[in-house]
Amino acid sequence: MEQLARWCLPRVRRTIVLSCGYGPDTEDLTQLVMTRVFAKLDTFRGEARFFTWVDQVAINAVRNHVTKKHRVFLMPTSDDARTLEPVDWETPERALEQRRLLGHLAGHFAAIRPKRRLPLVLSVLHGYSVPEIAAIMGISFDAAKKRLQRGRQDLTARLKRDPRCRDAIREFVR
Repeated sequence: MEQLARWCLPRVRRTIVLSCGYGPDTEDLTQLVMTRVFAKLDTFRGEARFFTWVDQVAINAVRNHVTKKHRVFLMPTSDDARTLEPVDWETPERALEQRRLLGHLAGHFAAIRPKRRLPLVLSVLHGYSVPEIAAIMGISFDAAKKRLQRGRQDLTARLKRDPRCRDAIREFVR
């Protein structure tokens, strides 16, 4: 269980922060997702990759939190970026740079409407295809494609206006 938590926790936390922004409920939501993953581990049937199933649990928790409870998270600050695990640990400098950029990007993601943001997070952060996004979110292929396209347009427009992120557009928006 400890090894499983080490594998899943950074991925779940990144998904939540980029999906909701960072706020007082971030850690609670992360714990909720991890608790659900452990509690429902016996329901994992192996029909999809394990992390696809974990991402689906996380996205469902985020959707419930954001849409049904109408909660709004705060925009992240530079201090909040310390809670995010970097993707690349090759060098300490690169890890620090990625952590700062991810924290800054979380603010841009948080400004995008949830219907567009969640497919975008699944695509940009985890590399899912449109059919996979549709399956994870329980929506049609066309809806997933349209939401992803509009989410990318929203994010691209925001990043172009932000001098700190102009160079990162190619890295995060395909």
